[in-house]
Amino acid sequence: MMELKLPNSEQAYLGLRAMKTVAMADGALDASEHHMLESIQQIFGTTHDLERLVPITPGELARSFPDPQLRRQLVQGLVIMTLIDGKAGQKETDLVEQFAQALEVDAPEVKNLRHVLKGEILQLRLDLVRRFWLRQKAIEAWNKEGIRGLYKFVRGMMGRYKNKELAARYQGLEHYPPGSLGRSLWEYWHANSFALPGQKGGAPEQILFHDCAHVLSGYGTAPEEEVQVACFSAGFQRREPWMFVFFVLLQFHVGIRMTPITKARMGKFDPLKAMIAIRRGAAMTVDLNDGWDYWPVMGEQVVELRRRYNILPAEAFMPLEQEVIMVGV
Repeated sequence: MMELKLPNSEQAYLGLRAMKTVAMADGALDASEHHMLESIQQIFGTTHDLERLVPITPGELARSFPDPQLRRQLVQGLVIMTLIDGKAGQKETDLVEQFAQALEVDAPEVKNLRHVLKGEILQLRLDLVRRFWLRQKAIEAWNKEGIRGLYKFVRGMMGRYKNKELAARYQGLEHYPPGSLGRSLWEYWHANSFALPGQKGGAPEQILFHDCAHVLSGYGTAPEEEVQVACFSAGFQRREPWMFVFFVLLQFHVGIRMTPITKARMGKFDPLKAMIAIRRGAAMTVDLNDGWDYWPVMGEQVVELRRRYNILPAEAFMPLEQEVIMVGV
C-alpha cells in the first residue's frame, strides 16, 4: 500500500512555512490557499499563527528533512499547494522546482506542473496516460486474452462492448442478500443509472474495483466524492499511488479534462477530506487494484468486508496522530 509518514512537530512547522512560501510566490494568500494551510494544521494537529509564518529557503528545508519518503510527500504537497487556487503560477512553479531539487526529489508531477503552466495539455495527458493504471489494465487484458481481450477492454472503455451472458451475471447481483457487496454494487449502479458490465455503456470488468471502492468506502459519485474515492484508492494502491490524487486534482479542481468520459470541474478538491481519504485507504490490508477478486466475496456483508480489510470511518482520523502507516510494500 502507499507508505504514508507523518512529520514530527518541527518538520510540520517547517513544511507549513514551505507551503506558505510557495503560495505567496505569486502574491498574497487567497481563500483556497489559506484553507489548505488550515487543513494541514488540522491534519498535523498544529496551531501556528499563519500570519507569522516566515518564508523558508529550499536549502534550509532540505536540512531538516533527511527522510526520502517525507521529502517526496512534501514535494507532492507543494504541487497541490501550487494548484489549489485553480491555476499554476510562474513563480510558484519555479519555486516548487527549486524545492524539489534541494530535496533531491525527481517527481514526475513537478514536470507535469510545468506542462500545466505552459498549457501543454496534450503532453500532460500523454504522460499521465503512460503512467496511469488504465495502461496496466490494458496490458492485463492483452496478457489474458490477447487481441480479443484488448478489443473487449477498449470497447468497454468506450461503452460499446455488449455481452448478454456477462450482463446477466451482474444482473443476478440484485438477488444477493441485502447489505452484501453484490447487492450493494447492484444498488449503486441502479441508483446512479449506470449500465451493468456487458450492457451498452457498462464499464469493463477490469475497472470494477473502482465501483467496489465506492461501495466499500461509502463515498458517492458527486465530483467532490469522486475526489475522495480517488484519494482513498491512492491509499491502498501499490503502483503509482500519487497518480490518483494528481489526476483528480486536475480533473475536478483545476478544470482540465483528463478523460472524455467525465466533464472537468473546478474547485472540488478539499485538502482535509482528501488527506483523510488517503489515510483510510493506506490503513487497508488489501489493494483492490492488484490481484483482488471480488466475486468470491460478493455474498459477504459490506460491514464485514470493511472490518476484514480494515476500512475505518473518516472519524477515526480526526485529529490525525503522529504515526507511520505502512501496510504492505
